[in-house]
Amino acid sequence: MERTDAAGKSAWCGAILALIVAWGAPARAAEYLELTDLRLIDGTGAGERRVARLIARDGVIVAIDAQGAVPVPEADARWTRIGLDGAWVTPGLIETHAHVARFPDTRNEAQRLLQQAARGGVTGVRDLGGDARALADIARSLQAREWIGPHLSYSAMFGGPALFESGPTAALAPGHAPGAAPWSRKIEAGTDLSEAVAQAQGSGADNIKVYGDLSPAQARGLIEQARRRGLRSTAHATVFPTRPSELVEAGIGTLSHSPYLVWEAVDTVPADFKMRTQGPWKRVPPDHPRLLALYRRMAERGVFLDSTLYVYRSMKRYSAQIRADWADEAFAWGAKATAIARREGVRVTAGTDWFEPDYGETLPHTHDELALLVEFSGFTPMQALLAGTRDGAAALGLQDATGTVEVGKSADLMVLDADPLADIRNTRKLRMTVRGGQVLLPQVPQR
Repeated sequence: MERTDAAGKSAWCGAILALIVAWGAPARAAEYLELTDLRLIDGTGAGERRVARLIARDGVIVAIDAQGAVPVPEADARWTRIGLDGAWVTPGLIETHAHVARFPDTRNEAQRLLQQAARGGVTGVRDLGGDARALADIARSLQAREWIGPHLSYSAMFGGPALFESGPTAALAPGHAPGAAPWSRKIEAGTDLSEAVAQAQGSGADNIKVYGDLSPAQARGLIEQARRRGLRSTAHATVFPTRPSELVEAGIGTLSHSPYLVWEAVDTVPADFKMRTQGPWKRVPPDHPRLLALYRRMAERGVFLDSTLYVYRSMKRYSAQIRADWADEAFAWGAKATAIARREGVRVTAGTDWFEPDYGETLPHTHDELALLVEFSGFTPMQALLAGTRDGAAALGLQDATGTVEVGKSADLMVLDADPLADIRNTRKLRMTVRGGQVLLPQVPQR
């Protein structure tokens, strides 16, 4: 049966383009990477094991000791062997909450941040609010192997009229009226949600972000339209006036910002999304019965929690305008809520909402998010590492490609000079990153 829908046409066009490119391109010699003498923490939850050799062919792991088959290289193949002398190898980190494509100089700055991230151990990034024109071009250039960067997922953002009255959201789409771009869309009473999500998909986004100032019916409609089109969905944990449980029942994939879960326990959620900075953190305990029921339902439905502890912990340091105690209250409450949610079976991911390094630093703050999960949310180092690798990949829909070190998956690795299971801060002792079989050395900090 001939497919005539938009998704079918897109698939046919992509297949034809791939054939044309493959037909016209010269054959490329196979590239092998062999790592020897390593301590492997594979990201499946299994403990560390000693591995004599790990081999990747054209960026895909083909053998880990007796697992898989040691290949016989082609005559013209390029083979690189690196002895690690007992270094620790883990999956690369997955940053699940970033903003890399923002005006001005959007395209170049986004590429710089992503290259820096890859050299800093991050091999997957989800952008949750950026200029899709720049992100689409970056995704194309990554697929064409023009440069080495992380796996990239990016989102179209939806919100009510009040959301687009602020400067930051307008800056997501220079040249468009606020809320008028396909990837930064204002939703009003008469908006055709099917058309809005179709246009978002046309921008290349593989995820929708439900932000604020949306009714339960509007949020539910957007999430359903995304599901029908094969897109993933993310939302602020409260969308105002839509509460967390309404998002969970609507089929959301990820809830972001654990402090905003607090609104589940109030009788009436305010309609104004600006109220997110005025949460009732002092009077609502994170183990409130309504919240316990929410965590359990999130676990049942496979909803991820993108807790973003780092941004609350550091907010005062980054913004001279923020002097109130709300960020500290939000952090303390959110850290406890994250601990309880994990205990109830919710899969937590390592999103920061501010992953780019500080001036003079080179490692993304994704490393800091892992440390906060251990120090303030009671995660073991293994649990934090799984949040930053396996579970992050699953949240992005990349679980079959990356997130664990297994035969058949992309060779996306961190090579560390110290044991992260002894101290999660040892993820910062990065010797090298491997992204798709390509070795990247860390940047030298500028002082």
